[in-house]
Amino acid sequence: MSRLSERRVCKQLLEAILFERIEPFIEHRRPKGKTTFRFVRPPYELTIEGGRGAFDRVWLELETAVLTQHQQVQPLTLKHVLDCFQIEDQLRQELKQTVQLDEICPRLIVARTNLSYEVLEQALVEGHPYHPCFKPRIGFSNEDHWRYGPEAGQRFRLRFVALPTSVVRATRMDGVMEKTFGRTILAQLETRLTSLTSKWENYQILPVHPWQWARVEREVERCGGIDLGETGPHFQATQSIRTVFQPEAPDVPHLKFPLDLMQTSARRTFTVPNIMAAPSVSDWLTRWTDGKHVTLLREFASQVVETEDGRLSGRIGCLYRDNVLANVTANETVVPLTALPLRETTGALFLDPWVKTYGLEPWLKQFLSVYLEPVFQLLIEEGIAIEAHAQNTLLVLEDGWPTRLIVRDFHDSVEYVTSFVRQREDIPDFEAIHPAFRSSLNTYYEMADVEALRELIMDTVFVFHLTELSHQLEAQYGLKEATFFDWVVETLAGLQLPPDRLAVLELDAPMIQAESLVTRKFKTTQTQHLVRNPLAAETKKGSETYAIH
Repeated sequence: MSRLSERRVCKQLLEAILFERIEPFIEHRRPKGKTTFRFVRPPYELTIEGGRGAFDRVWLELETAVLTQHQQVQPLTLKHVLDCFQIEDQLRQELKQTVQLDEICPRLIVARTNLSYEVLEQALVEGHPYHPCFKPRIGFSNEDHWRYGPEAGQRFRLRFVALPTSVVRATRMDGVMEKTFGRTILAQLETRLTSLTSKWENYQILPVHPWQWARVEREVERCGGIDLGETGPHFQATQSIRTVFQPEAPDVPHLKFPLDLMQTSARRTFTVPNIMAAPSVSDWLTRWTDGKHVTLLREFASQVVETEDGRLSGRIGCLYRDNVLANVTANETVVPLTALPLRETTGALFLDPWVKTYGLEPWLKQFLSVYLEPVFQLLIEEGIAIEAHAQNTLLVLEDGWPTRLIVRDFHDSVEYVTSFVRQREDIPDFEAIHPAFRSSLNTYYEMADVEALRELIMDTVFVFHLTELSHQLEAQYGLKEATFFDWVVETLAGLQLPPDRLAVLELDAPMIQAESLVTRKFKTTQTQHLVRNPLAAETKKGSETYAIH
C-alpha cells in the first residue's frame, strides 16, 4: 500500500477534524503563523504542527506528527488515527477504500495544462481536495473502479430498459433519444420492444448505467419492466463518475445517471422532483445569461422513475445536458476549476505556464473577474444562488488567458428566497411540476432566509474552493493569502453591485457559518461551524492566520 495515498487520507481527515471542530483539541499559536495542534485520547496522544489560513482552513505538516500510545511513539498510520478517534465502521470502510482506490489510480507523467477538455476529465485524478473520503466509491469493486471510473478512460455501452409509462416521469423528451443515440439504435430498441410485448405503446425506453443495472434488475422485473440489453455508442465517465459523454461527439449531450454509490458525503441517486424540474430551472437561469460572459450548460430534458413503493424511485433515470464542446470555439480551451490548485509531477502548479506568460497578478485578477462576476451578479442582482464550486464551473481560455465561465449542474444546487428575487414572475411554477415542492421551505430550491444564499455561495466559492488555490499560491509563489483575498474584495467592489441588496447578504460579516462536510460522518447533529471571514475589514486587521480566539 502506498504511503502517499494513506498519508493524504490521514492529512485530510485530521485537517477536517480540526477545521470543523469535530473532536476536542488544544491549539497553541506560535510566532510567524505557526500553530501546534494537540489531541489527547488515552491511551493515544497526537501532536502536529500546522497553521490556519483563510476562512480558518487548517493546513497540517504531516511530517511533524508525533503519535504516542501509552507514551510509546507509534508510526502515523491510518489504522492508528482511526483507533485514536474511535472512528465507526462505516467511515473506516470509506477511508480505507479511498486509500485502496487512490493507490491504483494511474498518474499522468506529462503536464496536463495543454490537454483537451475530454482528456482532462480523465486526467484530474486527485478527487476532492478537502474531504478525506475523496475516492471511497462504496459499491465499486476494483474492477468496477477501472471499468467505470474516469481515471482509466475506459469506454462502455449503456443498458436500455423499457418501463411502464405509469412509473416514468419524462420532461421534454421529444426527439432527445434519437439525437443522443442515433435513429438506427432507437429503431433497434423499438423493434426489440415490440417483439417482446404487444403493449409496447404503454412503455418508455430509458438508458441505464451498466453498473447500476445489476442493482436494479430485480426491481425492474418486479414492476413489469423489460430488459432491452446493452447497445449503442460507447461512453466515458467524467470526474463526477455518474456523468458520461460520448468521446469526439460534441453534438451529443452529456448524460447524468443515478448510481447506488456512496461518494464523499452522499449516495448518488436522483431526487425525483429535482430531476423533473431541471429543464425549467435551466430555462429560468438561461434567460438571465443573455448577453453576459457566462454559458450555462442546460439540463434540457430528463427521465426519472417514480414508483408507489419507492423501491425504484430515483434509481433509474437520465438527465440530458448540453455538451461542453458544443459551447466553445476552435480558439478556446476549457479547464474545470478543480485543476487550478493541482500540482504536476514536477511540483509546478497546473496554472504555472499561464502565470509565466502573463504574470501572476494580471492572470489571477483576470481569473477572479471572469469567475466572480457572473456568480455574484446572479446572486445580488437577481437573487439566485448557484453552487459554483470547482467541479461545477469551467474556465474558458484563449491562449491561456481567461475569457469567460461555463457553469453546469443546476437541478439540485440552486437556491432562492422569493422576497429577494428581483423578477419573481420568472420563478418556475415548481408546485405544478411535482407535488413535493409544496413542502416546507429549505427542502428544495426555496429558502426561508437570504442567509442560506450567502452560506451556499461562501461555502462553494470560497471556503472549500478558492482557499485551496490561495493556499497553493502562497506555497508556490509566496503570494500572501491576505493579498489574494484583497484582490477578491477589489473584484467584487468593481462589479458595482446594488449596495442595498449587497448589504442584505452581509458578505463581509466578520464571522460566517461554514458547512460541516465531514462532521455528518461522525453521527452528530452539527451541520455548520463558525469561521472568520477574510472578506471582512475587521478580520484583515487581526491575526494573519485568521484563527478564532
